[in-house]
Amino acid sequence: MQIKASLILGAAVLSLAAGSAAAGTHTVYVGGIYIDVHSQADALQGGPSVPAPGAKIKVGDATTAGVGYVYRLDGPWSLEAALGIPPKHKTFGDGFITPFGQVSSVKQVAPTVFANYHFRSFGRLEPFVGAGLNFTHFSDAHSTASGNAASGGPTRIELSNSVGLAVHGGAAYKIDDRWSIVSTIAYADVRSDLKATTSTSSGDIVRTTRINFRPVAYTLCVGYTF
Repeated sequence: MQIKASLILGAAVLSLAAGSAAAGTHTVYVGGIYIDVHSQADALQGGPSVPAPGAKIKVGDATTAGVGYVYRLDGPWSLEAALGIPPKHKTFGDGFITPFGQVSSVKQVAPTVFANYHFRSFGRLEPFVGAGLNFTHFSDAHSTASGNAASGGPTRIELSNSVGLAVHGGAAYKIDDRWSIVSTIAYADVRSDLKATTSTSSGDIVRTTRINFRPVAYTLCVGYTF
């Protein structure tokens, strides 16, 4: 249902753009994204003493390429849909299991839609701020050999999807009437329930925690307006 809600929201934004006044402009952009993760997670719960109480995880940063579409409405408003190629985040042991190093990895795809307000231009530079909704889907979660050792056996990892508010701010520098350079800083409320199932000789052990990713994304893109 969360995936369906995100797709419906994205389609609504694009439909609104397509049906808006003809005076609007369209901009597509492509560039790089650096995702600075400030994750917080409670200690893993469940199972016996392996890993010991106080075992935690933290999520590493990632880089990827991003694409997006902006429809400029009449006046200072625009609608935007942003998406990046799914990056891979490394996950590291924290607390008691810090010495195990990287314990897992996971990919994520996070389409985000914004309603933006554009301030008065300063020459070729136009700043803007926006707010919207982020949907994050996690996939390809894998436990490493170190992660299996910390857990006490081969471990399967699952993370729930996340839907949360997103905000960003940035500026577009117009090279000419068509081309521009766009830079933004964005924050999204991304939270996921992690379930780790470890296979042992005495049966499966299930451990859980909730991760607050607290990602800050820095983007630098080239845009083309038509």
